[in-house]
Amino acid sequence: MALEAATLLKFFKMEPLGFWKLLCIFFALLNLKQLPLVWHIRIINGILQYIPWNSKSRPTVPSTGPSALFRPVILTSRTAPLECDYNLHKSNSTYFADFDLGRVHLLMCLCRLGIVRTGLDLWEADGKKGSKRLGIMLGGVSMNFRREIKPLQKFEMWNRVLSWDRKWIYVVTYFVEKDRVRPRGWLLQPWRDQDHRQTQQVSEAIEESMINDRAQKKEKRTGPHPAVFATGIAKYVAKRGRLTIPPERILQDSGLLPSKPKDQETPPVSETPAMPMEGDTLPTGAALQDITSLNAETLIDEALDDPKVAETARDKQGWDWERVEGERQKGMRIAEAWNMTEKLSKEFDGDEGMALGKYYDFP
Repeated sequence: MALEAATLLKFFKMEPLGFWKLLCIFFALLNLKQLPLVWHIRIINGILQYIPWNSKSRPTVPSTGPSALFRPVILTSRTAPLECDYNLHKSNSTYFADFDLGRVHLLMCLCRLGIVRTGLDLWEADGKKGSKRLGIMLGGVSMNFRREIKPLQKFEMWNRVLSWDRKWIYVVTYFVEKDRVRPRGWLLQPWRDQDHRQTQQVSEAIEESMINDRAQKKEKRTGPHPAVFATGIAKYVAKRGRLTIPPERILQDSGLLPSKPKDQETPPVSETPAMPMEGDTLPTGAALQDITSLNAETLIDEALDDPKVAETARDKQGWDWERVEGERQKGMRIAEAWNMTEKLSKEFDGDEGMALGKYYDFP
């Protein structure tokens, strides 16, 4: 008995960690987001946070109505050392892993209820056969880089809906310098405004002055927002088996669309609509200025300068179908220009000519 007790004490004896063990632990903590399976944990956590397990679960947006549709969800992160390349900044390829996480949070925050309701409706319409779940598939992603993100530097991801057509929903993400930009209101977290005023002790008069200063800076700015590191765009499609679900249906089931005029119908599935040609009439619900390759990024970046948003009756009534459709049309013109890159796949003619050579990378 005494021998067994001595063996247990020896087994559980705490020995001091050596220098190299401490160094390895410290290095692992610095690169936590790059460790194996951590990306999967981050994605799953992003999904579970919006499931109403209890009263502390994050609220979603149907109660705010259409005014929330084009508002961003903001996430914060930091550049891990293992994300950096030989130029000692965040490697271009690592942006896409963070981009995945931002899109998951946005779609869960906006469309969780709509995805569930649509899946159940289709399941019941199909005689309660098949799956109740919808699959949300990524169809394409692209990124434009403007400024570098340095090692261990904190940044924010501002994720918002850009537009949708009969098949795809388009999402845009901005990688933004942390604390460089602050929204003027919070739809789901009004307590953040109170905390900000208490910590910063900003009076209403000073805050009004800050808003005016921002408006003046925006008028003077000729290019994209200076706080933006990179801008990404992606498109998603909702599927139930081989059936494609129009994004508009999911948005309606999510309580994010206002009443739709009876004379406007959306076919269940179709290709991306063509870009408006010169002389076409567009809805007047939003500022629909001409979009070119020179001002497209500037127009997208205007999301960082949206006016202060409050959950008021006036704001809910202001987002009628005409205004929502106008904003969708404006974003769709940008998305359509990006969709032109799909034609590149038709340009591949590998078996019709010669190649320079064939080389090998590490297995």
